[in-house]
Amino acid sequence: MKVAIVHYHLKPGGVTRVIENTLLAWKQGSSEIDTVVLSGRPYSGVGINNNRIVDGLDYAGPSVNPNAAHLLKSMIDQAKDGLGCIPDLWHIHNHSLGKNPTFTQAVALLAGKGHKMLLHIHDFAEDGRPENYLALNEVYHQTFPTSPQIHYAVLNHRDFSFLKVLLKDSESSVHLLANAIPANDLQNISLPVKSYLPKNLILYPVRAVRRKNLGELAFLSVLYPEKHFANSLGPTNPKFLPEFQKWKRFVDDLNLPVSFGLAEEINCSFQDMVGHADAIISTSIAEGFGLGFLEPWTFGKALYGRNIEEITKDFTQLGIELGHLYDRLEVDLDLLDEPKNLMPTIDLSLNEYYSYYGKQKSKDMSLTAYESMVRNGRVDFGRLNESLQKQIIKRVCHSPSQIELIRAQVDLNTIGKEQVSSNHEAVSRNFALKNYGEKVLGIYQRLQCEEASSIKFADGQKLLSCFLRPSRLNLLRA
Repeated sequence: MKVAIVHYHLKPGGVTRVIENTLLAWKQGSSEIDTVVLSGRPYSGVGINNNRIVDGLDYAGPSVNPNAAHLLKSMIDQAKDGLGCIPDLWHIHNHSLGKNPTFTQAVALLAGKGHKMLLHIHDFAEDGRPENYLALNEVYHQTFPTSPQIHYAVLNHRDFSFLKVLLKDSESSVHLLANAIPANDLQNISLPVKSYLPKNLILYPVRAVRRKNLGELAFLSVLYPEKHFANSLGPTNPKFLPEFQKWKRFVDDLNLPVSFGLAEEINCSFQDMVGHADAIISTSIAEGFGLGFLEPWTFGKALYGRNIEEITKDFTQLGIELGHLYDRLEVDLDLLDEPKNLMPTIDLSLNEYYSYYGKQKSKDMSLTAYESMVRNGRVDFGRLNESLQKQIIKRVCHSPSQIELIRAQVDLNTIGKEQVSSNHEAVSRNFALKNYGEKVLGIYQRLQCEEASSIKFADGQKLLSCFLRPSRLNLLRA
């Protein structure tokens, strides 16, 4: 079977890692699949041997490469060059994300030619990415092609249920395809203590982006001053850099035990940080797959912090114990400088958020959002924006009674070696590389058996309605 795998770029991490793991799984198995990987940028890694650069495939705005037919021809030409013939099927990643609308249109043209394809969606323009959604404006009506020879894959049950809504009454199939987690060199690591790293380190091994909720990491340091909290890397997105610098100054001014961008401050390796850390933490408020809830156990480390139930329920059903994570971190509304201003802030945010997506909110939506954030006079800290989070941190710093009350909600001490080992085993069993490779191969084989038929296009507004709900509002994403 000859397969063309397509993604905008092959930068380290993310989708590139998924592609590398897929190829590694097949290399370790016995499947006879011949692949070429197409991308818009050169590849600097070692896991992909047969790849081709396609001009115009990289991230681009609507006007950069307006000729979808030309892009499609380049994709087909490069696929033929890498495989020696037209692919039996195309495995296309994140075509609907809005990072390059011409690519989205090229996929629609490819579908129209009757090619068999797996459209593998990791992230959604409809999920807190209004700029991406707007970029798709001219091609959105053709973003989701359907026919028996076009299948979709998503990472979790939430997205699976949303795609079922989108593709209802269509002839396309949807597959739940959770990412693989290969065995890694950090498994049960035992490294010498690094004197240049903070003692009692609780590590958040992520690059700084807004949805990672760095303010909550600072807040936890108020609750647990005997520990040192750190995230690993600063932002690459220049839009977030000013806020990141503000957080660094904020924790310095309050003398909190926090290091933002630890690896860049001390110039230490990821392995050193993980090996030195007492535990791993996550305060993220939105994830696609949820790797951060699984990988720490394979390092032999306990995980603490915020739960994202719509993502982690997939994991707990597989025997991975995450009950010690908190779903909400509730603080008294009176800790805000002006509690009465929270409702107007929510109302304004909802107005702006819905307008970004070309929608109007109804009158009752603000109350729905407010009631999902505030319960019995207490608000979930992680759903507030940076300004409101800083107000609360300043006040709690000087209130031992509040520290004691809030700390009771956050467990950072109780996970023992037995639970670490049990979760490690469950992750290894359920997310093994071999299993992933076999599942992808099974989807390919199903696609091979599908009869070609004319295509239709699903109404993307159905998908948008699944994501665009006031009860899902988070001010860090508005």
